[in-house]
Amino acid sequence: MTLKVLELIGLLQAPLMWWVFRKYFKRDMTGEMIASAIVGVVWEIATEPLWDYHFTLTYYKDAPVAELTGWMVMFPLVILLSEKLYRVVLKKDKLLPHDKRIFLFDVISAQVICLPLEAIGARLGVWTYRLDVLGWHWGTIPFFNLPLEVPFGYSLLMLIAPTFIRYWQKDFE
Repeated sequence: MTLKVLELIGLLQAPLMWWVFRKYFKRDMTGEMIASAIVGVVWEIATEPLWDYHFTLTYYKDAPVAELTGWMVMFPLVILLSEKLYRVVLKKDKLLPHDKRIFLFDVISAQVICLPLEAIGARLGVWTYRLDVLGWHWGTIPFFNLPLEVPFGYSLLMLIAPTFIRYWQKDFE
């Protein structure tokens, strides 16, 4: 699969997910996806020197639009899984306001959703880690072949991203 095909798939993933959830699950993902895009833009601009992207269509230096649409898909999926796990494990009908335990489920869900996607993107050459800049040297995660620091990065991101998205999603619909 060439990078051009991967980039096209990346560009189509957000509108496709929006349509699938709207049509089959009767759920409007607009607000979650817009809020996710905001977090994604901030994250990509802040961390741009840490990886080299290899797509053509970019919005800031080499940060690709298709990576932004990836955040628009990934964050809502993490939140959906997290809230489902929360309700099942804690036997709740809905997420309780200000319940800090959701963070644990956000972190677990991020590892389940994000690590495979990260591994696929890295393995297919969508980006290259700038290990000389990152200084990551703890080793690699077996099977995923990712730096051990990656799950810690996602855990830190879960401190802010899901909370921001949950808070703002209705305002963007």
